[in-house]
Amino acid sequence: MRISSTKTNIPYRKTAIPPLQDSEYIILQSQGGYKHNRAFVWKIAHGFLTNQRFVIFMGRTVRFEIALSRIRDLAVEKTVFIIRTKQCLCVSYQAEKGSGRNRIWFLANDIEKWRKRIYQLSLLRVDQETIEKIAAQLDSDSQDILWYLWEKRHARINQLAELIDAPNHMYVLLKIREIINPISEKVIDCPILSFERSRVDSETGEAVLFSWWMIGHQERLVHREDRLLDIFDEGPYIQVIMEVRGVEASDLRLDVHEDRLTVRSHKIGATLRETFRLPAQVRAHNHQMHLKNNLLEIRLSKVQDTVNSGQ
Repeated sequence: MRISSTKTNIPYRKTAIPPLQDSEYIILQSQGGYKHNRAFVWKIAHGFLTNQRFVIFMGRTVRFEIALSRIRDLAVEKTVFIIRTKQCLCVSYQAEKGSGRNRIWFLANDIEKWRKRIYQLSLLRVDQETIEKIAAQLDSDSQDILWYLWEKRHARINQLAELIDAPNHMYVLLKIREIINPISEKVIDCPILSFERSRVDSETGEAVLFSWWMIGHQERLVHREDRLLDIFDEGPYIQVIMEVRGVEASDLRLDVHEDRLTVRSHKIGATLRETFRLPAQVRAHNHQMHLKNNLLEIRLSKVQDTVNSGQ
């Protein structure tokens, strides 16, 4: 007697994802376990990290979600999970009502990657002092890349290659992956630059593709109040007098764009980066610079003077 059997193809069921909000995208996802506050029972679920939220998803239901702006602390702890000791991530966050804090524990195989990414998105603050600490340990080309991304927030690799006159794109990648990010991990415990295939610029609403980004919440570049700085309008030109220390005239570079002036230095151990507004637009390439007794004098010709001279 011959018995025939019929094979049934069971369709592969992809893991569902939580509904996303406007301008929201997934950064990390992983299957693991979670428990909330003082609960003793671990539950199996999928964790999702977006640019806006940390989400625990079971089946097709959101079991827990917290805005990244409400996260107050992160810690990696050891826990017993199915008779084995594993590392889990403890996330402390501000309660929606009142001033108390709650905690959630999340367990996944790549928990250190989760910690770093959540830290970058929710807790890391990047200011000029932080950038200066990192830049002080970099070579000239790496400094240019770091400061450019500090000012612009993102750039494609061809823009960075053009910025430093790199021989090829691989040269830029090596600067980022083998110099800038390893040094930033020593200073701030995570890479400072991240490559994103697609990301929305929160300031402009623009969807930016295949670019390098500076991570963290930035404080805008301002000149240091303890540095002597005077700006004089002398009719056909603008004169700037500022205090600089530990550098020679040959170490200094000027970047001029309309009415904005940036003074920068590439000297290792004496990082300088000052950006400020001028009272009028000036010519980009017609300037004089003189340094004596730690006082830098800069004379820049006004754009309007060029226009008037031709009339």
